[in-house]
Amino acid sequence: MRNFHAILSVLFILASPPGAHAERLVTDLSEDVIEINVRFTGTDLMVFGAVDAAIPQEDGGHGIVVEGMDYDMIVVITSERKGMTVRRKERVSGIWVNKGRQELSGVPGYYALGTTRHLDDIISPEVRARHGIGLDNIVLSLTEELGPEERQGYQDGFIRNMKEKGLYKEEFGNIKLREGILFWARMYFPANMPVGDYKATVYLVRQGDVLLSRTRDLQVDKVGLERAIYNFAYQKPAAYGLVAIWVALFAGWLGGVFSRKVS
Repeated sequence: MRNFHAILSVLFILASPPGAHAERLVTDLSEDVIEINVRFTGTDLMVFGAVDAAIPQEDGGHGIVVEGMDYDMIVVITSERKGMTVRRKERVSGIWVNKGRQELSGVPGYYALGTTRHLDDIISPEVRARHGIGLDNIVLSLTEELGPEERQGYQDGFIRNMKEKGLYKEEFGNIKLREGILFWARMYFPANMPVGDYKATVYLVRQGDVLLSRTRDLQVDKVGLERAIYNFAYQKPAAYGLVAIWVALFAGWLGGVFSRKVS
């Protein structure tokens, strides 16, 4: 039903009479809520929509439409920003040990980017920085003042670790355009994605300029047993820790009983 309503919205925009306007952009998501339960192993989210390429008609023209416009699309999905901890490890006598840590504030726990082409072929680094697009433009707010080299080391290490966990990624060419008007992109969410409020932003780009952007809200939440455990852990962390210890002890004792019976 949601997809049906979205298609109707797209057709309505494309069929509306042209007036004094530039390009218009309509976007939607295949789901507004992603539910995480005990069987959740990851999921795909479809981001889709359409571009109305009718040119402005200041003199009350007759709906001339520009054909052959070269548009590009960029999709960015990001979770709400929270505090995190990043640690720096060094090898000492053949053993990796923690040699420093920094508290970060206002960083997304998930960041995914998709494009029609390679990002360097769409917009310049200056335009990306202006709109905060790309992993290079994720700003890390550290609790301590550091030198440029050490700060860059923490930033590179943090982003590298998030990439390895599948929580930060950039995919080039995964957005499909048809007739230069309809577009869709398949974005993957891993099983370890954080819960919370997400934003899905679509940028319309032409000749290196960001013409328009549209943002949709997305909710990622735990349900069922996962929700009960999550609430218990965050609302009563001390009790949750004690329960976890007792469960581990009981599992060890039960495993010992079974091993003795088998032997």
